Amino acid sequence: MKARTALHALAWLALAGQAGLPVLAQADDGGLKVARRLAPSSLAKELDLRPARPLPEAPPSTQPLELNEAVRQAVARHPSISDAIATLAQQAGGVDVARAGYYPQVRVGVGGGTSNAPAAQGGSTGTVASASVSQMLYDFGKVDGAVAQSQALVRRQQAGILKQIDAVAQQAAEAVVMAHRYQSLLQIAQDQVRAVEAVLETARLRANAGLSTKADPIQAESRVDSARANMLQVKSQLAQWRERLGTLLGPGVPPTVAALPDGLARTLSVEAPTDTSLLPDVLAAEAERRAASAQLEIARANRYPTLSVDASVNKAMGGINPATLERNGTYHTVMLNLTSVIYQGGALDAQVRAASAAEDAARMRIETARLNAVDQARNYREQVIGAQARLGVLADRRRSIVEARDLYREQYTLGTRSILDLLNAEQEIYQAAAEQEAVLHDLWASRVGYIGATGQARAFYGLDNTTVQGMELLP
Repeated sequence: MKARTALHALAWLALAGQAGLPVLAQADDGGLKVARRLAPSSLAKELDLRPARPLPEAPPSTQPLELNEAVRQAVARHPSISDAIATLAQQAGGVDVARAGYYPQVRVGVGGGTSNAPAAQGGSTGTVASASVSQMLYDFGKVDGAVAQSQALVRRQQAGILKQIDAVAQQAAEAVVMAHRYQSLLQIAQDQVRAVEAVLETARLRANAGLSTKADPIQAESRVDSARANMLQVKSQLAQWRERLGTLLGPGVPPTVAALPDGLARTLSVEAPTDTSLLPDVLAAEAERRAASAQLEIARANRYPTLSVDASVNKAMGGINPATLERNGTYHTVMLNLTSVIYQGGALDAQVRAASAAEDAARMRIETARLNAVDQARNYREQVIGAQARLGVLADRRRSIVEARDLYREQYTLGTRSILDLLNAEQEIYQAAAEQEAVLHDLWASRVGYIGATGQARAFYGLDNTTVQGMELLP
């Protein structure tokens, strides 16, 4: 059957082509070819794309960059927050549109046409001016539901702004932590280079004096090259994170990052239970549930009639009024209207079912948001506890290795210890110091993640009771 239908279609297309009739497939093929051409330059010209608008920039500063200051600068200029705020204004306009259903609708117009009035009454055509007023009296909650739905969408967008601010704050905090991490590792790598260079100098002096073999300076020089290569790698990683800071904060990033605020970190309690009621994802899901509930009320109200009062007046302007058949006549009406949809093919019932399902889905999104937040908070809490426990052990290890290195240095000078022992001790000191810094910054990264997962970003970074891109943030 399908093959026969396809043959019939092909035969019709062939006949249409022979008769010179337009064939839709041919036109669509030409449009498809144009749509498949990708030319960014032509597209930008057609869209009249303008150069990027410069973002706000903080004044250049030579002071070390503080964590909270970096977060404030990032949220003050990030365009995604501006986008969310503009969308909020759009949603707020929807509330005014919905509320307009409470007020009367006034229409005016002018039209012309023919009339079947007798010629004795003068002229058969004329221009008629009309005006009408319609006021809804009772609609069983249709307008109330539309207003409630629009207000819920506004609340959802407000939660979206909070979520976007928290996201940008977390990005800035992570960039600061990582930049400080490689800044500290660079200092440790430079110390390692200087320490190994000092060992190389000692090895050369001993070799020149005949107190050791020529192999000692060669071994030390190899370690110096390795330390320098490691230092360059760390410097490259630091440059990458400083570029990331430049993207978030602007080009005027201070040359150094200040020490991470341990005093502020002590105010963060990871043992406290997570309050999920203030999380942006939970607030957004609750707003979606209320919007779905309002949509359900609208769907139910659509089953009932709407009562309205309508008044209209029209007047012929230099011709015959078709309603009164009088020259320059005036006609007016005042009516009470009761309108209702009797049958829509089951659409009303389907709307009710769809709105009810949307409300149930929104409830599940609330529970999902709560569950994800608690899971993330627990994960970051364990990372924080583990990193804090490791820091004490690593500090003790570093002290013991430094003591061993100092002892090996004296013994090598006296000729009772080989240069490999001293070089290995310097390497272990670097590894212990680097590992200690890595765990410290892993601790901070876990704190930043915990702050974001529990919705404490605005309070922790000092954004509460401030204005961000025109939006006042309150606790």
